[in-house]
Amino acid sequence: MPDQPSIRVDVAAASDLDDLIRLETRLFAEDAGTHDALVDISWPDQHGREDFIRLMNNESALVLVARQDEMIAGHLVGYLTAPSPTRFGRRTAEIRSLYVDEPVRSTGVGQAMVRHFTTWSRSQSAAAISVTAYAANRSARAFYDKLGFIEQSVVLRATLDQ
Repeated sequence: MPDQPSIRVDVAAASDLDDLIRLETRLFAEDAGTHDALVDISWPDQHGREDFIRLMNNESALVLVARQDEMIAGHLVGYLTAPSPTRFGRRTAEIRSLYVDEPVRSTGVGQAMVRHFTTWSRSQSAAAISVTAYAANRSARAFYDKLGFIEQSVVLRATLDQ
């Protein structure tokens, strides 16, 4: 049995921007591009750099990269919500995006990033972590289910003729 590749999760740095944009572009194309005709899949190429810089400079956000054998193979972007009076004054954490390069999926890269984000979220006194996945994205839903996420609500949408 071959050795398991080394996985290291790091907080993203400015030197990771090109890889972050590459991964976010693939996420948009594979996920929204398949499941949501209303999403502009060119957004990461047009606005990703500024968005990642803004997030990396926001102490209520966390941008992670996963390195497998020193190559960036995945990313996770998450942030904290403001404390909510409807949630007993508690804040929550949200995973905005997570992507792992196809050749290294199912090797623990995604799980390692979620574990890192969970630890950070706890340290920030978040009461829960949420993530949104397209209903038709069965692999994403199975991934989060395996990590203990449960379905809490369903978004219903009617597309209007323009």
